[in-house]
Amino acid sequence: MIMELIKWGKDYEIGVAAMDEQHKKWIGIINKFYDTIGKSDMKKNLELTINEVLEYTKYHFSEEEKFMESIGFSELENQKSMHKALTEKMIGFKNRIVNSESLMSVSVTNELKDWLNNHIKVEDKKYAEFYLK
Repeated sequence: MIMELIKWGKDYEIGVAAMDEQHKKWIGIINKFYDTIGKSDMKKNLELTINEVLEYTKYHFSEEEKFMESIGFSELENQKSMHKALTEKMIGFKNRIVNSESLMSVSVTNELKDWLNNHIKVEDKKYAEFYLK
């Protein structure tokens, strides 16, 4: 059983089914990353999992941006900037893990959790409200 850092719940739902499903998967991947900390072969597993986090993040952001564009969401450029900043930060995390700075992995998970909480519960709800009007 995976230790959960983030538990999916109603407070994460934005009301756009496709995006909610992607957010659930993203949370699952982040929980998998968190669960890897302290286990045997931690460095190898952290590298594999941060790659999965990064790849899914790129996919999700691309899908989210396409959706926002399709509905004419006025804050799309702001969202793109936030997505780019997190992606760059995660590439930095990946580089630190690859360079054996695995002690910072708890810090990475906490930053991801904080970012995810704010992004889904605040920023993503903006485009959902726009869409659902």
